[in-house]
Amino acid sequence: MWTQDRRRGFTLLEVIIVLALLAVVGAMGAPKLSAALRRRTTQAAVDQFASAHSLARATAIRYGRVAQLHIDPSTTRFWVDVDTSANGVGQRSTIWYTRNLAQAGLVMTSNRSLLCFDSRGIPLVAGACESGDAQVIFTALDRADTLRTAALGKILR
Repeated sequence: MWTQDRRRGFTLLEVIIVLALLAVVGAMGAPKLSAALRRRTTQAAVDQFASAHSLARATAIRYGRVAQLHIDPSTTRFWVDVDTSANGVGQRSTIWYTRNLAQAGLVMTSNRSLLCFDSRGIPLVAGACESGDAQVIFTALDRADTLRTAALGKILR
């Protein structure tokens, strides 16, 4: 009786052909994937800034005091702070973590550096506080996303 002693599996040539095909398909899709990741990075930054803006307004209303949204394009950071002491004359506290976008490879430009909101959540223009009609642009290589705010504090995209 004749028995067949063949091992099952792939030959080296078959494995090399499959890997070459995968490399070609990957090379064709890599630029689109890279562009999609950059687009998502700038969109996420706009979303985070919109959240910080909304939080600043809500915090001003909650504490009944001026809340500040700091925008620092030179270091690509923004954060919210407010005086949370019982009598309203204490130390200002950062109530939202300082978001540093330079780590994500983003560049931020803005026409404002300090947005303030009064106890009603309306933009306040006094002292160092600037007008509420801000424009913030987040850029990653060839992709840019812009967030605008109206003079009364509404977020426009």
